[in-house]
Order: sequence, then structure tokens, then C-alpha cells
Amino acid sequence: MEKTKTDHLLGSTAYWTAAVRARESERAVSLFNDPWAKMLAGEVGMNWIAEKTPESVIPIVLRTRFFDDFLQHVTGELGIKQVVLVAAGLDTRAFRLNWPQGVRLFELDQPDVLAYKEEILSEAGAKSACERQVVSADLTLPWTDKLMAYGFDPHQPTVWLLEGFLFYLTSDIITGLLDMVTSLAVPGSWLGFDIVNSHVLTSPLTVRWVEMQAQAGAPWLGTMDDPVAILAERGWKASLTQAGAPDAHYGRWPYPVIPTTMPNMPHNWYVTASFGPV
Repeated sequence: MEKTKTDHLLGSTAYWTAAVRARESERAVSLFNDPWAKMLAGEVGMNWIAEKTPESVIPIVLRTRFFDDFLQHVTGELGIKQVVLVAAGLDTRAFRLNWPQGVRLFELDQPDVLAYKEEILSEAGAKSACERQVVSADLTLPWTDKLMAYGFDPHQPTVWLLEGFLFYLTSDIITGLLDMVTSLAVPGSWLGFDIVNSHVLTSPLTVRWVEMQAQAGAPWLGTMDDPVAILAERGWKASLTQAGAPDAHYGRWPYPVIPTTMPNMPHNWYVTASFGPV
């Protein structure tokens, strides 16, 4: 695939996130190791992160490790064998995590994003550590039938991950995605995602990052001020945490830690939820 075509077809944020993983992987003591991240990030991603301080991207680093641990816990300790990464982007968890035997992992994203990733990983000789199925889909349109056509079992408990992209979507699209995930959930399923509250868009503590995103052509749009209630309406029992909290600190959070649900403060929550009685 030509570089110019890739630049046009693949959103910059996917390169950025891969670049964060690449920088973290170069640390002597890192929270994860992604040997393919630098290749996936390319010049776009590596030029972007060259201008960022380590502190400015630590929320992405901690988010990556938190959801690594979440997926490993749900598949390893709880025995769930079906994993769906919604808007997988340049995620390499199928390759870099130690998956239990029998796990099937589905990656959903736009066809051009997945084609770029497949090309890079193929050239690198990467081998997945679980059964992996790539599903091309426009996530703003109904996609559940397409997922099932690729072998997804709607009767089997599943862990769903929607990481690093909901805040780029409008609220109605976010609601639609949650409804589609819920339509395929059976008791024992799990869900993980990250989302900001509305104070993030206006708080002096976070507005510089929000402005940077907008200037780069990737404005933050979607928020949730009460993810627990929104998920409860759909049958999910949710818990919230955030970077710097005891379960998402990893000895690396450099800022003061505020309570996870402190009112009138900006929050970038990591949400995990179980469906039905477990």
C-alpha cells in the first residue's frame, strides 16, 4: 500500500497510539512490550510523539496496561474464550499478550485500517498468539450480522473492548455501539472502554490537550457523566477507575490523584462491566 494512500485512509490517532506503545517499549522497565509498534506508527506517529513529553502521554500508557490486565484476567481467570476488539485500529494484543488456549479474538475496524496493519505485520513476520479473525466493518452502521458471519458465537460469553476512540464520536453513535454490543451479550459477558466526562472538554486542567486534539483534526466530542447508570439501563454492572487510582497507577502516575467520582472535576474513566448475573 502506498504511503500517500495510507496517510489518507488511516486516521492519525491510530499512528499516535502506536507511537506511545513504541516509546514505552523502549524503556528499560516498561509496562508492556510491543515490538511491532514502531513499524505500525511509521513516520506520522513517531514524528508526533517526538514532540510530546513522557508525562503528557502517560494516560495512554496506563490505559493500555490497564486493559491488557483486564483482558488477561477475564480470559485467564474467568475463562472467557471469545474476545472482540471494536475499532481495533493498530492494536497488537492478539500478538503480544499471552492468551489462554482456545481464545478466539475478533478485530473490527475499517477495511483500510486493517489492510494497513495486515501489511505491516505480515512484513514483520508477526504470528498471533490466539485464533484471530479480522472483520472489516463501518462501525457507524449495523455490523453485528457481519461479525456473526465471521464465526462469532452470540450464545457464548464474550469480553468486548472499546478502547481509545469513543470520545471521538457523537453521543448518538456511542449509544448505538453500546446497544449493538448489548444485543450480542449473554450473562457472563464483560465490557471495557474508556470515556471522558463533560468537564474534560472545558476544565483548565485538560483543555490544552483537548485543544491540541481539535487542532490536529481529531476533536473530542463524546462524553458520559454517569457511565454506571447508562450501562445499568442496559443490564451491565459497571465499575469506574482512572489513571492514578490504585488499580491504574503502576508506579508511574506523576500527578495528584483525585477521587474517581469527585464531582465538578474532569475525569477520564476506565470502565469495566459485567453483564447479567455472574
